[in-house]
Amino acid sequence: MNTVRGIALLTLAAWSDGLLAHHSTLGVYDVNNVIEIEGTVTQVRWQNPHPTYTVAVAGDNGETVDWRVETGAISTLRLRGLEQSFIKVGDPVRMAGEASNRGRPELFARNLLLPDGREVLISASSKPRWSGGDPARLFQPRFDPTNAAQARREADGIFRVWTSVFGDADSFPLYGADDYPLTERGAALKAAWDPRTSPYLTCGTKGMPYVMVTPYPIKFERRGGNIALRFEEFDALRIIHMEGAERPDDEPFSPQGYSSGRWEGGTLVVETDRIDSPHLYGDGTPQSRAMRTVERFTMSTDESRLDYQLHVEDPEIFTRPMDFDRYWAWRPEIALQPFGCEL
Repeated sequence: MNTVRGIALLTLAAWSDGLLAHHSTLGVYDVNNVIEIEGTVTQVRWQNPHPTYTVAVAGDNGETVDWRVETGAISTLRLRGLEQSFIKVGDPVRMAGEASNRGRPELFARNLLLPDGREVLISASSKPRWSGGDPARLFQPRFDPTNAAQARREADGIFRVWTSVFGDADSFPLYGADDYPLTERGAALKAAWDPRTSPYLTCGTKGMPYVMVTPYPIKFERRGGNIALRFEEFDALRIIHMEGAERPDDEPFSPQGYSSGRWEGGTLVVETDRIDSPHLYGDGTPQSRAMRTVERFTMSTDESRLDYQLHVEDPEIFTRPMDFDRYWAWRPEIALQPFGCEL
């Protein structure tokens, strides 16, 4: 059985930062044109899917130019131990990132240099630019220790918050690929895809199985005899109907579909059908109502890791089944937060 593995490519700017994710910036920024600006922060707008900042930069002729700067989502910044106050109005800053394709003073920032010389990584795919990775020159994450203490008290097997590990392609992969085994219909649909009409340009929940590519925290909770899988991204929710619950024959199609779960030893196995979602992934790869998935969630013995396997079948779009995998880590200092998307 062929396995498609995602590789985090810097040139693709990785999911959570918008190129192929919740709020697409495809076509807005030039990933091949990384520039630096230096100026003073004059406005802060702290929001998902991307915080925005206005930075006053001295122009070549002595005039001041207001630059509009986007960074990784609030959820990304929180996972890096950053809160709103890490950039304030009046702060002098140096930023590096992708320049606008529209000829405007706009930047998608990946790196920030503070006046004291510390570098801040401000997107999920950021790599050190000025610090060389020296911990003494990198902004160190700050977390509320009370969150970790409470999480340790409440953790019960799989029922806890799980997070992606930035920088590890096995945990934080890009599943988009050019070599999906597409049927003639699937290839035609993908060729006709226009990113300007993508549903992911707005604030809205992704369907199955795309929702499982989320870079942000997820949480398993008990809901009576069933399991709720909550996502920080778009405040999405999946209900997994456990053993004994049969899918009604008239169950409507929906973006998340209908999920039935069972335990096989310590592994949670989830089968999902009745899915009505346009894309397997945010690069325009289509899917149809014939889509069926099988997922396996297995927690490590030391409870620090949750391994995930996804089996996908859609004979109308793909010539063969496909398998994907990733993992989440348990970081008890991380809590599920409201997403509160605004555009």
